[in-house]
Amino acid sequence: MTVLARAKHTSIVTLCLAALAVCRPAAADTVSLMWDSNPDQVTGYAVYVGMQSGTYTQRYDVGNATAFAYPAATAGQRYCFAVAAYVTSTESPKSSEVCGFSNAPPSLTNPGERTGIVGQPATLQLVGTDPAGQALTYSATGLPTGLTVMASTGFVSGVGTTAGTYAVTATASDGVLSASQSFLWTMTAAPVLDTAPPTVTIAGPTTAASYETAVSSLALNGTSADNAGTTQVSWANDRGGSGVASGTTNWSVASIALQSGTNLITVQARDAAGNQGSDVIAVTYTPPAPVPTTSVVLGAQVTTTKTKRRVDLGWTQTPWTGVDVYRNGARITTTANDGAYTDSSCKRGRTYTYKICAPGSTVCSNSTTVYF
Repeated sequence: MTVLARAKHTSIVTLCLAALAVCRPAAADTVSLMWDSNPDQVTGYAVYVGMQSGTYTQRYDVGNATAFAYPAATAGQRYCFAVAAYVTSTESPKSSEVCGFSNAPPSLTNPGERTGIVGQPATLQLVGTDPAGQALTYSATGLPTGLTVMASTGFVSGVGTTAGTYAVTATASDGVLSASQSFLWTMTAAPVLDTAPPTVTIAGPTTAASYETAVSSLALNGTSADNAGTTQVSWANDRGGSGVASGTTNWSVASIALQSGTNLITVQARDAAGNQGSDVIAVTYTPPAPVPTTSVVLGAQVTTTKTKRRVDLGWTQTPWTGVDVYRNGARITTTANDGAYTDSSCKRGRTYTYKICAPGSTVCSNSTTVYF
């Protein structure tokens, strides 16, 4: 690798060192330096070398040369260089400093925790980079049994044969320096083939195959079981509607809408392998007979005496055991069904609307309004 840059100077004691280059022999790296020659007359140049910025442990007198090859660089070690010009025994201040590596180590991305299943193909691409663009080779120790790594590409592949958790160390190397990453690779045993369907049982409102009700909605509950565990319980009504129950081993459905007549409700349990089991209940819904309406005629009049005013209500007879009296939409009393009621709590200057209804019912008379 060769890197070259030049820096200008203007006097005998000023010199700039701007770049370094690296060559690699078998035993050690060589760092090559080049600098601009001084335009003034000089006797020669001295090169200073150190492993820390500003601290130099070696000095090389290179005479009038404007290049120097430092032959003892260690790969991965950072070096700092400076150059000084000299005339006879007088040496100028050192140039600006240049620091760098003869060979920086590569980097390797940690792939994180890995998982796989015994008997199924497993792959992983190791990703390494080298700052100098050198080719890398890869290796790995502790890989799950059955997996290997391709040295030239870092591609790990194979079929795992043994379940367990493996501590893997992967390494990328440029031939001199290397980088390593450690991670866990867990291989689990292949699941046993499951062909047994789960069981599901309807326990409430009854364990019988049929049920009759006069309520328009139904709550269901029950249990399910499976050798590997039930994953979901669902329901469907052949008259319309479906959903998912709450829970699995013990499941429940809060409300299922029923249609008049027979509703065939199927409850189905499913396991992780997709096996299904079901239970069915036939629910017969008979809506209650509608409340008969009664034609009740209500009348009202304001009666004035010397001391106060009141509203006298009167109505035709009804079969009710009593009546609820409403004023302006609010029930004010429940009274005997004798055809008359007097309201003495009204205030002057206001309008009041009355009606009567069967106790606790929406079967009511007409409404009548008075101004008090």
